[in-house]
Amino acid sequence: MPDGVPGAVSAVASATPGTESLPSPFDILADHLADWECWESPEGRVHFVTPACQRISGFGIDNFRAHHLFIEGLIHPDDLPAWRRHREMLTASLPKAEVEIRIRTAEGGEKWLAVTSRNLTDGHGEPLGIRSSLRDITDRKMVLSQLRHQAWHDPLTGLPNRALCLDRLDRALGRLARGNGELCAVVFLDLDRFKLVNDTLGNAAGDRVLRETARRLGTATRSTDTVSRLGSDEFIILIEDLRGEDEARATLGRLREAQRAPFDIDGRHLRVTASMGVVLARGGNADEVLRNANIAMHHAKEHGGDAASFFHASMLEEALDLMQLEIDLHRALENDEFFLVYQPIVSVVDRRITGFEALLRWRHPERGVVGPDAFIALAEHSGLIHLLGRKALDEACRTLAKWRRVDQLFDGLTMHVNLSARQLSQTHIVEQVAEALRDSCLPPHLLKLEVTETMLMENPDYANAVLCRLRDIGVGVCVDDFGTGYSSLSYLQRFPIDTLKVDRSFVSRMTREPGQFKIVQAVIALAHSLGLEVVAEGVEDEEQRIMLLGLACRYAQGFLFAKPLAAEDVPAHVTG
Repeated sequence: MPDGVPGAVSAVASATPGTESLPSPFDILADHLADWECWESPEGRVHFVTPACQRISGFGIDNFRAHHLFIEGLIHPDDLPAWRRHREMLTASLPKAEVEIRIRTAEGGEKWLAVTSRNLTDGHGEPLGIRSSLRDITDRKMVLSQLRHQAWHDPLTGLPNRALCLDRLDRALGRLARGNGELCAVVFLDLDRFKLVNDTLGNAAGDRVLRETARRLGTATRSTDTVSRLGSDEFIILIEDLRGEDEARATLGRLREAQRAPFDIDGRHLRVTASMGVVLARGGNADEVLRNANIAMHHAKEHGGDAASFFHASMLEEALDLMQLEIDLHRALENDEFFLVYQPIVSVVDRRITGFEALLRWRHPERGVVGPDAFIALAEHSGLIHLLGRKALDEACRTLAKWRRVDQLFDGLTMHVNLSARQLSQTHIVEQVAEALRDSCLPPHLLKLEVTETMLMENPDYANAVLCRLRDIGVGVCVDDFGTGYSSLSYLQRFPIDTLKVDRSFVSRMTREPGQFKIVQAVIALAHSLGLEVVAEGVEDEEQRIMLLGLACRYAQGFLFAKPLAAEDVPAHVTG
């Protein structure tokens, strides 16, 4: 607008209110401007204000005509410093200044304004005053706020997400590093067996568990703490301003109690516990702290879950060792470093061999021979268990078929092969078993596949369907480590099982502890009542064999009878 306009506008604005003069074209234009325009003299007297001021703020136009300071009384206290700097820039004769502020409206609400102000001069450079344009940007700010919230928060639970968690953790660690004697606790929380909820009740039920978990964690912590969701069933709790470990343990106790309460999902009362890893920190790197908390959480989970573990340096060493072991695992498959050994299953009465259990071993170039406890869980986690399990199945079937061709003493002997949870959940597991039998020419009834109680109950409907198909092709099914999991009569009746194995933890103590003897006695009686065979595991002395004989347990395996044998040593052991 030309420099001389403010004078003309002043004349328009000074028209006597209430006179019945025709509106000028400028008045008509001003009435339809969306932005709030305000022009003031060098002395601070308001020349003109457009009607948009009332539309935006709710306050009448006369309030703003009185003095430019009226708007200052509406500005949010937090924005006043920025507003005053804005005015100071104009006083210093800068040609233009911009600022964004919040104002209180007449209705008690709040609006965002983008203010652009310019110093006006005449043709000789003399000041004519200040022209300000105030634009309502409330909607834009709301959209930006929503986008910012979405970028920093988890959509399912509304909790801070990983990015915001790391930002807050980084800030907290920075404050602690400056040294005020306090510390913070970072808790990495992972729900136990959450996959079972999703698989059995559906994702909608799983989402409800996650939302309720978020609510419970919020109630168990202080308003100054941060509860975040990393993704899936993983949560991070940042507890600040702690004076010692005892305060952290008190919060952990509240978190555990909150999570232990049953979840009511569609009339079902579910118990979903959590494993927690804890790091106490007085500074450091946010990524490293989270990594260490995650390591501690896995330590808690590996020891049964529903517990909290505090991180210590040895856990990191173990984690690095596992990482190296996983690298070695890939190499071992390529280099054919895995092999099977065979432990005889014998008659308790006359020690006659009735079958074998194929046990996987790893001939590690640096660690020596490694047992399955050291690598099976890792193979499951890495996905290599499919290849490893298939190799074991094929080799065990070929080996027994070979022994049968060499000596008729092997006629009727069975081969037990362990299936992992991942193998059982494979779409083509039945076809793989059938192929192994066909390629080796081994009669199906001589193969028994061992599964655990826990595997069956992860997804019972699916497991039952798979086991029924295995039964249909003539393969036997054995439940391994019975007594350590659900030990439910209903599932024994439901699944097509023909053999139970009594876990070695009960057998090894039954001669010393009456309670363990009663458990073994009950399992054997239960199996017989259902028409199932029983194999006692871990038999190591003659007293245990005699006890099992008295309980009418027909089969056993353990060091009393034979240690696991290399394939080439088995024929001599059988014929000897």
